[in-house]
Amino acid sequence: MENVMAGRLVTHTTTFAAAFPRLGSSSSQCKACTQKEILGTAIPWTSHPLQRLSSSAQKKNKTTTTKQGSSSTARTVTVMAGIGLEVKELFHALEQKFENSRETILEFYVHEIRGGPERTLLLAAGTGNGDLTKLGFGSICVFDNEVREAGIRDSKLLGRERGYGHVTDKEAKEGLQLSSRITFNADSEYGPGSLTFSGNVGGVVSPYELIVVGGTGRFRGAKGYVTVENSPPNPPDFVFHWKVHLTL
Repeated sequence: MENVMAGRLVTHTTTFAAAFPRLGSSSSQCKACTQKEILGTAIPWTSHPLQRLSSSAQKKNKTTTTKQGSSSTARTVTVMAGIGLEVKELFHALEQKFENSRETILEFYVHEIRGGPERTLLLAAGTGNGDLTKLGFGSICVFDNEVREAGIRDSKLLGRERGYGHVTDKEAKEGLQLSSRITFNADSEYGPGSLTFSGNVGGVVSPYELIVVGGTGRFRGAKGYVTVENSPPNPPDFVFHWKVHLTL
């Protein structure tokens, strides 16, 4: 019995000294145990003041941890909700962009005059001595063609196509590799604005396909492509049917 009591006393004393190092007595025993020892009775650990204090501290710590956990969970939920909202808004913005970026198709006719006082195409350099049927590797042409509403010469003038082209293949079978810009008149259905193109025209294979490099005015930021088909020629007039597919 004494050993049991001594064990309890040592346990209490050791625990007390560890928990409250500044309050330890010269005998290194807690006051409660010393008092009970003097009375000749042992204190069960479940009713020991230090144990009750320890239990209270544990409960408080558990409550604090729970609150912190709840707070952490709340913060996590709040952050996740915020991320979810941002993702939702992002998808909504992309959806709106795609809806607003539907394809627009422009159709018109480019009229090119290859002879006479009103000519709009000029062989600036290269082979052929001015004969456009004898264009060869290195030949360069410049043009200032009319853009009209239809394939007939007296149809409404929409604007002008200006640019240059050069023969870049030795066999001269791919036509002119051109760089051009069409500027639409302000009073036309496509104006005001302009579009810039790049690609090959006049080769063996038709229709030809060009790239829309960009645009200005109402076509600012435009991308797309063009298909160009030859209309029946009526020298010196040559007409090309353009179909422009745009994404704005």
